[in-house]
Amino acid sequence: MAKFGGFPGGGMGNMQNLLKQAQKMQKEMQDKQAEVAAKEIETSAGGGAVVVKATGDKVIKEIMIKKEVVDPDDVEMLQDLILTAVNEALNKADSMMQAELGQFNIPGMF
Repeated sequence: MAKFGGFPGGGMGNMQNLLKQAQKMQKEMQDKQAEVAAKEIETSAGGGAVVVKATGDKVIKEIMIKKEVVDPDDVEMLQDLILTAVNEALNKADSMMQAELGQFNIPGMF
């Protein structure tokens, strides 16, 4: 009896098993992505002068700035603090997503 599709040990049955496993892994990855996306990250700069809250899917939810750091004569410093805190939040979101989805070990995904 000939084997179908060149797959040893079961032909089409093996192909269906592989497809089911792939679908299961895809569902698990989507669930994990949604879980990570819902998590909240908080970072700060300038010793807490600027605090940024973001989600795991890199949506900035809140930026808090202490009043004492707002100096009209030094706007550049405030801009730098905001950029630092936002970039750190985005980097943490990337790291968290990679750490959580790294378990799936799919080459070229990240």
